[in-house]
Amino acid sequence: MPDRKYNKPLRVDMSMDELIQRSVQTDSNELRALEKASFSEDTIDDLIQRFEEAVHANEYDQEYWYARELQTLLAYGGWQKFSEGVIPRAIISCKNSGVDPDDHFIHVDKMVGIGSDAERTIGDIMLTRYACYLIAQNADARKKPVAFAQTYFAIQTRRQELEDQKSVDFDNLSEDQKRLYMRNQVTDFNKKLASAAKSKGVETDKDFAIFQSKGYQGLYGGRTVKEIRSYKQLPQKAKILDHMGSVELAANLFRITQTEQKLRNDSDIRTKAQANNTHYDVGKQVRDAMLQISGTLPEDLPVARDVKKLEQKKGKKVIASKSTPVIENKPINLRKELWKYTLLVMAKEPNGEISTTKAIEELPKYIVIPEESKAILEGRKDSKFSQLVRNLKSHKTSKTNFIYQGYAESIERGFRITQKGLEFVKSEFSDRIL
Repeated sequence: MPDRKYNKPLRVDMSMDELIQRSVQTDSNELRALEKASFSEDTIDDLIQRFEEAVHANEYDQEYWYARELQTLLAYGGWQKFSEGVIPRAIISCKNSGVDPDDHFIHVDKMVGIGSDAERTIGDIMLTRYACYLIAQNADARKKPVAFAQTYFAIQTRRQELEDQKSVDFDNLSEDQKRLYMRNQVTDFNKKLASAAKSKGVETDKDFAIFQSKGYQGLYGGRTVKEIRSYKQLPQKAKILDHMGSVELAANLFRITQTEQKLRNDSDIRTKAQANNTHYDVGKQVRDAMLQISGTLPEDLPVARDVKKLEQKKGKKVIASKSTPVIENKPINLRKELWKYTLLVMAKEPNGEISTTKAIEELPKYIVIPEESKAILEGRKDSKFSQLVRNLKSHKTSKTNFIYQGYAESIERGFRITQKGLEFVKSEFSDRIL
């Protein structure tokens, strides 16, 4: 039986519709840590001002920090210790979270004055807010500025994530669109859950299968995956997640995110047996909440048609043939128009997904790249053009970015076009996609 030591009630004072939209919440521990930080109010205000004054912005109003300046803000005296110790650990954390570090840690060279009007080149790193958060998490927490930064960047990064989520208007989505969105969310957060479970000793495929089964047993009244499949009268090899409606998917997403958060935050959970019990307990608490809120248990929610068929429908190409690419006969303004043509190449791909690498390969088939943008950047392997394509993903938190505005979604190593993006492509290129 699960150890009741890990059974702390979850408070769920919201409808299931609200639960769908708020399944990932700001960790209250982050806020409490800031409140209890051993700084005076003046010191906190000063630190906030220093971090915000250190931010830079490019011509697209996309924010970034320089690593050498962050080093000073975090009270690290030497660049070598910071660049060879803290930053590599942050990059590893980024990789372990399933995020491409190249989108958040961008190595650059810049000129600095050394006196008598002389200058020399030094290496630096442009950092997104998420990269700053990871660096703070991997820095020496005994330093007061680091302890503050850990909470500051965690809260600011979460707020930005929640702002991004607001671009998904659930009130105007169909049930099928809600299912597609929620199913992708479950896939993404299951990866984070697997990472958290691994840190508690859930290491082999067999371990993880048992761990996942415990979560389902808690949520589905003791039923294993096989028993859930039988209860819902699904084919023997069917993936139960692919046949869930949006409400059932939301319940599972809540189970996943809350378990992941608890595994990371609770230092008393040390073994895979305790991790298994935790997953069971969280699933059971979500089950109890559903019974209290709606009176309907997850196994009794309607079975939906296979979500993969919805993806195939969603993934229909809006362009008839790859043999008829759109060609602009003169160079375009990459900074203003590149996003439109990136949406266009996405729309030609199955399920509307494309990697940044493939986008860089495909775009020249549709547009003329200005000569000055073809040259390889000094000290880099990228051209100005390819860097601008990568920036479309790494600068997704900018209000002018097409991901922020809801035309596309950021996926691992690339992009996925949204319904809004598809409608834009059909409207913008209607005379050239026949």
